[in-house]
Amino acid sequence: MFAQVMNMCSSAGLGLKLQQKIIQLNPLLEAFGNARTELNDNSSRFGKFIQLLFESSGRIVGAGLEQYLLEKSRVCVQTEKERNFHIFYYLYAGLPQEKKAQLHLKV
Repeated sequence: MFAQVMNMCSSAGLGLKLQQKIIQLNPLLEAFGNARTELNDNSSRFGKFIQLLFESSGRIVGAGLEQYLLEKSRVCVQTEKERNFHIFYYLYAGLPQEKKAQLHLKV
């Protein structure tokens, strides 16, 4: 539904810059709030409420975001077939080998 609303707003060319920012926010939120589980490689481990504000013409003029129920325990403990939040693997992938060795990190 969110994608449909964004598509409807862009079809008229209204609020395009803000619309793109809102759309680009989702992968960032997923990096911090999603993780691989046994049944889903990109499972949301939190809830989010996105409020979109429109002018009477249909142009997006603002947005608000609230996150809730983040599965904080996943930072410290995961089951054998599950992983931590995606962001930790992205950070790990960007580290040089010598830094990984210095920090005693291995996957």
